[in-house]
Amino acid sequence: EEAAVCNMDSKSCTGVLEDEMTCPICQELFKDPVTLRCGHTFCRECVCEYWKGNAIPACLICRADSAISDLITNYTLRNIVDTYKKVGKKPKEESESVCSQHKKVLELYCLEDQEAICLICEKSRKHENHKCLPIEEAAQEFKEELKESLKPLQDTQWKIVELKEKYRGNLNNIHDQADKTEKQIKGDFVKLHQFLHEEEKNLLADLKKEKEEKEQKMRAMEESIVHDLTSVSKIIKDIQQKMDEEDQIFLKATIKARYTEKYQGRLKSTVCSQNIYLSSDIDGYKYTDRLQYRVWKKMLKIITPGSVSMTLTVTLDPNTAHPKLTLSEDLMAVRRGSTWRDDLPDNPERFDYYFCVLGSEGFTSGRHSWVVDVGNKTKWSLGVARESANRKGENVYLNPKHGYWTVLLENGGEYNAGTDGWTRLELEKIPKKVLVCVDYEAGKVSFYNADDMSHIYTFTDNFTEKIFPYFCPCSNSDGKNGEPLRICPLY
Repeated sequence: EEAAVCNMDSKSCTGVLEDEMTCPICQELFKDPVTLRCGHTFCRECVCEYWKGNAIPACLICRADSAISDLITNYTLRNIVDTYKKVGKKPKEESESVCSQHKKVLELYCLEDQEAICLICEKSRKHENHKCLPIEEAAQEFKEELKESLKPLQDTQWKIVELKEKYRGNLNNIHDQADKTEKQIKGDFVKLHQFLHEEEKNLLADLKKEKEEKEQKMRAMEESIVHDLTSVSKIIKDIQQKMDEEDQIFLKATIKARYTEKYQGRLKSTVCSQNIYLSSDIDGYKYTDRLQYRVWKKMLKIITPGSVSMTLTVTLDPNTAHPKLTLSEDLMAVRRGSTWRDDLPDNPERFDYYFCVLGSEGFTSGRHSWVVDVGNKTKWSLGVARESANRKGENVYLNPKHGYWTVLLENGGEYNAGTDGWTRLELEKIPKKVLVCVDYEAGKVSFYNADDMSHIYTFTDNFTEKIFPYFCPCSNSDGKNGEPLRICPLY
């Protein structure tokens, strides 16, 4: 039994060793093994033949880039394989190489019956007129066929490896995006918590200050009242004492007038103090009236999507404005004019067909926001444009492929996102002011109704150059679109 176990272990070890000496491509023992930069090993002929059908040489197992010049002959492995071939393989059992019927060596292979036969079997009726090949030749032929059949399997293996790497990359992207988003969420809530804590702290500080001031006044008034009370009590005592005197003395007018006047003066002082006390209550309504709304209004500065992280004052660039556009003196508003200005140069930056204008400052990083008052206009388009986008002639296409990320209003009520083919937008509320937010690193351009912060549309892309704010008040052919587009303060 021990011998049987040892024999099994020996066979198992031999199998593992042979696996380690087998080429992953041809599935045979290595012939002239070569090692790639990544550390994986193949037959030189196999890997070179496989690379002929691939544009970029790469390891079949791990897809690491490689090249024929990187192939290094693995002499140690080659010597091990040669030694194994000479002494490592045990002779096959006799039952595997000897005909069971005639006890002769199996030297031929019948192609029709697909079995190994001996020379006597070839002469028998069973194999009469059958095509036969020597065992070695038949084995080599089948190996060649298998080798050819390996090619599509290897291609499939390559595609599966590529798919696996793609999913691995997607998984890593999911982790990175989740981590980045989690960090941003936490950061935004930290800002909100800090803001609310600071607002609460300031409001309570104001309440405490008013409380202390009024408490101080109340204590001073209380001391004054105590003093008045003492004085009144003394007057009462004096009067009561005088009332006990003889009638002639008591009725003297000078005494009566003096004490009456003194008493009335003290009483008046006490009453005034009481009135002041009644008017010194804390007006709690002043602090709690629309408290949440007032705090929310202040909070807009930090909760607005795309909060500005870099200083950017959006103004219009006259050098890009169509000759029929009229810009305000402060370069914050634009409308369709009535005449073509011949005094303007036809510089490369200027739009010459569509009534458009860009912002004077572009950006290549950061998060930026601006609000545009569109009022009751029946046509307009807003967004951003890349620096190299075409501005001449009719071939100005408002879609990301041509360098424009815009939202448009047409025909008084049709809202569209400037995608390839355009995307119709169904808005619950007509925006009077539009908030445009850009996150350059994230490749996002978002549009919101600035009055209620409802989302309109978001583009996601990859910015590779400077981008500029874009404005188009459109034509006023029907006389209903004469209002300007006006850049407004964010808050």
